[in-house]
Amino acid sequence: MSKSPLEFYEQVFRIKNPYSHQIAAWNKFESAQFPLLIKAPSGSGKTEAVIAPFLNQFIDNNFYIAPRMIYVLPMRVLSNSLGDRIRRYANAISPNILVKTHHGDHPVAPFFIADIVVTTLDQFLYGFTRVSQQVGHHIDVPLGSIASSVVVFDEAHMYRDEFTFSVMRALMEILYYSKIPFILMTATMPESLEKSLFENIPLDDTKKILGNVNLNTHLDIALTDEPLVKGNDVNISDELLKKIRNKKTLIVLNQVGRAQRVYEEIKKRLDLKNDEIVLLHSRFTRLDRESHEKTALTILPKKEAGNTVVPETVGIVVSTQVLEAGIDFSAELLLTELAPADSLVQRAGRCARYSGEKGEMIIFPVEGEKGHLPYEKSSLSKTMDYIKNNKINIKDFHQVCKFVNSTLNYKANDFEAADTLVDLYECILYADQKPENIQIRSHKAANVIIVEPKIGKKKRENKEVQIENGIKEIFKTGKIGDYSFDIDINVLLGWFKSELVRYELVWERVENKEKAIFSIKDLLGKNKKQPVKSVSKIKPFGTYIVEKIHYDQDTGVKKDGGFFV
Repeated sequence: MSKSPLEFYEQVFRIKNPYSHQIAAWNKFESAQFPLLIKAPSGSGKTEAVIAPFLNQFIDNNFYIAPRMIYVLPMRVLSNSLGDRIRRYANAISPNILVKTHHGDHPVAPFFIADIVVTTLDQFLYGFTRVSQQVGHHIDVPLGSIASSVVVFDEAHMYRDEFTFSVMRALMEILYYSKIPFILMTATMPESLEKSLFENIPLDDTKKILGNVNLNTHLDIALTDEPLVKGNDVNISDELLKKIRNKKTLIVLNQVGRAQRVYEEIKKRLDLKNDEIVLLHSRFTRLDRESHEKTALTILPKKEAGNTVVPETVGIVVSTQVLEAGIDFSAELLLTELAPADSLVQRAGRCARYSGEKGEMIIFPVEGEKGHLPYEKSSLSKTMDYIKNNKINIKDFHQVCKFVNSTLNYKANDFEAADTLVDLYECILYADQKPENIQIRSHKAANVIIVEPKIGKKKRENKEVQIENGIKEIFKTGKIGDYSFDIDINVLLGWFKSELVRYELVWERVENKEKAIFSIKDLLGKNKKQPVKSVSKIKPFGTYIVEKIHYDQDTGVKKDGGFFV
């Protein structure tokens, strides 16, 4: 027999007193009031607010909302941890409830056929528009799955790209007019973006849920004058280093290269082991990234079965902004570089996260001509001015909303939104041909694979043959995806100019053969004395090779230097 919300939260989630926005979401689900906008603080259980009423359907086997849920996140990094969290909730009801995590590194549910699928916006878009590469000739199946689902867009503010917001707006409008229920969830969406996304979708106050709750947590905020990373030097005093060692610490930097330097400096000065400090960013291979995610969740306090578990060892996580969505842990000390208001709030949400906790947040400025990237310099200036001129309690949701609305002006591009809407409709209407050139962001990506060259049986093999041997070894031990990652094309161009990237992996279809064959292309030319360095050789969506000698499983690509995460 289905349960009341209070019974469900206590018996299934081990939560005795759910928040008002969680009860409100349950009631909206039961009365089928969609679409919904849920705005609530980080750590206030937005995920539980939508998962609870959905899972309650399985108790009576009465699917009055939808038979499946598709949970869409901004990025693949750490989506595995959210998938595991949802899976634990589902197993508390029945081991037969199928929860799958589907993204580019882990493409296990391209048809979106599961009770709950945790995925990324790009995979959702590719399935919706029938361009998924994993579905073969069954290109319409994912769209059919979407049509029978309730769709959740979590942390929808995080894209910060007018082009991506335009795609989201078009998707939302098609879902709305197709009567597919969906929910938008955020802790820090500015009013400008809310108005932009819902401009053509009726959204009165009855469909808005505001979780202005008191989480009973406190975070002291301090501003410093000196950057955390200055040139090649890491600005951490002995006094601060001692504090880092004695408190569960999260350190967030805006660029991969700076995060690598801070990680190496702290690990060296404190003589730490790999189970005491870990680095997170998006340019690790899949195997290494998943390993680092698990470590992060074991060395910082987290919730298990309703109780906070505090590890006894030293716990330090150094990261870029990849952890701003989808991870549930609580640090005692947060060191962060200056970032836009929404990013700072999300980072603060990973410190003193649970009821009754107190924490400390130290904000460092950034330096240099390109030190502000990947953010706009003006955005950082507005954030700093607001913090200096206003005494803000970053754990007070009312103050957080004011902070975000006063400093951010995210919105969709009206022209691109209209153009994208036409493209998406055509992808659905003209089902006799496969759409091309569908993308989710204005900038394009490529793929990098980490390869250790292997000398074969033949003597005097050139480097291309050695790399081919290395790739064949990868095929024996796992999939190429286990040893690769996606990367912004602008970062890749920089790597190419510095000769960090020299080779391209090229796939070719051969007539009368079932499988494609690969070859290695030398992008710098055979004449090593006069290498050709034309950046036109680096193209989006290609696969490029970084030799293993330039990669470390603890830090990633050495001398990364990229401004994008």
